[in-house]
Amino acid sequence: MKKSNMIKFFAAALTFLGISATGVKPVKQPAQAASKRIKVISKQSVTVWTNYQKGRHVATHLKKGSSHFVYQTATDSMGNLWYRIGKKEWVMAKYFNQVKSAKKTNAKYKKTKRVKKARSAASLAASWSAPMGSKARAKAVVSLAKQQVGKAYVKGSKGPNAFDNASLVAYVYKQAAGVNTGSSTKSQVKKGIAVDPSSGFAEGDLLFWGSKNKPYNVAIYVGDGKYVTAAGDQQGVIQASLSTYFWPSRARRVL
Repeated sequence: MKKSNMIKFFAAALTFLGISATGVKPVKQPAQAASKRIKVISKQSVTVWTNYQKGRHVATHLKKGSSHFVYQTATDSMGNLWYRIGKKEWVMAKYFNQVKSAKKTNAKYKKTKRVKKARSAASLAASWSAPMGSKARAKAVVSLAKQQVGKAYVKGSKGPNAFDNASLVAYVYKQAAGVNTGSSTKSQVKKGIAVDPSSGFAEGDLLFWGSKNKPYNVAIYVGDGKYVTAAGDQQGVIQASLSTYFWPSRARRVL
């Protein structure tokens, strides 16, 4: 066998055993199919190489903030982690951060937004002393009342997961406006000032059905001809529209 052929034979054998001709064995992780996305965090442009082991520089530089898919990871002989972002495009991992999943980011954003909205509705007016008729307090009451829609009706429950009609009113007014309405329709029908049911209602008004001194139902008017109330075991807390067949017998304005 010629000398040149023998050299090629031994080089191939070393490669098969996972040893390079220079005697350095590359430490490599299995290839992955775009398992994650990464973003450049380096202030300087990041150089792209053809190989993570003594590769030559590709005429490409990645700018800060740009994102890329990772198809393979590998560790060089010095212990540095590398990412393959293209067919023959390798970059050092230390210049990147992993990009969070868009779904997770959106879900977290929506959850944060809901929490902020709830806190805003619950403390918007309670955090300061506003006079009767304050639109800010009325808006806070309406917002928090709507957020209770869908919760269960449980007689005697005071919330926040279940209500009866009087406790719903008590909870919403206390949390959103700092107003104590009392815990029964009997006490609530005496709060604030009387409103003529035939003259129209303002957001935040209390609507009552039944007798003058002891009505059987109370609701919070939320505007546009609608109100929120704890309707019963089967319906729970609902938003409903006013009807001439079920018009309130009286109303009170407590804000």
